[in-house]
Parts: sequence; structure tokens; C-alpha cells
Amino acid sequence: MERNMNVNGREINFATTYDGDSQYNVQVRSGEKVITMYKIAAETENEVFPAALAHLKADVEMGNVNL
Repeated sequence: MERNMNVNGREINFATTYDGDSQYNVQVRSGEKVITMYKIAAETENEVFPAALAHLKADVEMGNVNL
């Protein structure tokens, strides 16, 4: 499942795949460029996107990821 979300004025794509045991792999892209990847624990896929967005915003704020 994929979802586009706005982060700091940029359109960012979040793509999820289920890894088992309530773990989701999330690939974060800007266009074709992969910015980062996360493993998110969630019971449903709909819970993954807000968690991934929070991780990305925190990484940007801490300087770990440049958009």
C-alpha cells in the first residue's frame, strides 16, 4: 500500500510491505529517490502511515534526514 503525504512543503511517498509479526517495512521516497526506510510495528496497515510520518518528521528535525 502506498500513500503520499506532505512533509515540509514536499510531496513524500510512503510505501509499505508486511514483514510478518505485525512488522511493516516502510520505504520513504521523494520522486524516484529513496530517502530512508523504517520498520514499524502496527496491528493494521492504516496505523503504519501516521507512525512513519512521525518518524520522518523527527529525523528531519534532528538532522538525520535531509529532504
